[in-house]
Formats: sequence, C-alpha cells, structure tokens
Amino acid sequence: MTADSSLVDPRAPRFGQALTATLVATALVLVDPVPVVVLALVLGAAVVSRWRVDAWAAVWRTVAVPIVGPPTEREPAAPHRFAKLVGAAFTGVATPLVLVGGPIATVGYALVAVVAVLAALGATTGFCLGCRLYEQVGFFRRAGVV
Repeated sequence: MTADSSLVDPRAPRFGQALTATLVATALVLVDPVPVVVLALVLGAAVVSRWRVDAWAAVWRTVAVPIVGPPTEREPAAPHRFAKLVGAAFTGVATPLVLVGGPIATVGYALVAVVAVLAALGATTGFCLGCRLYEQVGFFRRAGVV
C-alpha cells in the first residue's frame, strides 16, 4: 500500500501532540530553554521541509505503528498540518525569548504554555483547535473574504 500524503492516520497527530505537550511540560517544570529549542527545531523542520522531515511522524511510524498496528481509517492531513504550523509559529517566537532569559523569558514560556495546553487537549480529547481554525480559514476563503 502506498502512503497518500494528503491523508493521515488519525492517531498520529494525537501521538505528536502528546510528545509536544510532554516536551513543553518538561521545559516549563525545569524552566529550561533546551526543550523549547528542540521543539522549535522539530516543528520548524516539518514545516520548512513541507512535512518530509517530521520527527514526530518518524517516531510514530517506526515505534508506535509496529505496536498499535496499521490504521483502520484515515483523515485529511491538511488541518493537522495547519495546526502544526501554528504551533511552530508560537514556538518559533518563543524560542529567542526563552534564550534571552530574564523577564522577557516569561513571555516565551507563556507562549509555549499555550502550545502545551492545546497539544495536551488534542492528545487527550481529540479536539484540535488548530484544525478548527483551518476549517474557519477555509470557510472565509470560500466566502471570498480572504
């Protein structure tokens, strides 16, 4: 079976969201910029490579799928990619702020905290705010507003 890159195993984004939330929680608990930088690199590489270099997807395919088995269904990848793009943007802005340190680092940690909360929400409930935003952008685009 050939992989259709426009479709995704619905469990894969939730797995990636769990990894993202865990990495950010580590950064917040330890007040350490390294996990933030790692996350920015992981998400940024996925976005810049147009999803060809996606560490979370690679871990999903090589570690998780052999354990949980192949998907029984697939769903469109575009909403999840948009959500990852939004996470990459937040993390990309947060990274220099946490690296600078001092009071400005608080703003950076607040930005990644938002990413962590939304990733944890997606991982635990399946509700993906970035995916909903993608649908809204599509609605406005079809209506000719954007």
